[in-house]
Amino acid sequence: MVATASTRFEADLYAAKLGAHGVLWEIRSRELVPTTHPIGWLEVLVPASEQADAVEVLAVEEDLTGAPGPARARLSPGLSLLRVALAAGLLVPSGVLVAEWVLGLLDVVG
Repeated sequence: MVATASTRFEADLYAAKLGAHGVLWEIRSRELVPTTHPIGWLEVLVPASEQADAVEVLAVEEDLTGAPGPARARLSPGLSLLRVALAAGLLVPSGVLVAEWVLGLLDVVG
């Protein structure tokens, strides 16, 4: 694996750059939910014999933070929002149950 992408478009960009330099590539999906808009990540794979060339080709890229290379997983804004929504969906009911339990201990509710 030489790169991890959070969207299919990003994975296609890495693959196109590798292909333009003559490096064989394959994209493997690691979707958590298989839909038309995948939630998960995609890995850009190359043969072991071409690993060094692929890393060199993609190392020229820099993201907006200035961190070199694309080989780290980043969450898309949609996936980040989904993660927050799921966490809130789990925490809010749990908080209500804890509050009811505490109030029940205090015999306030009843």
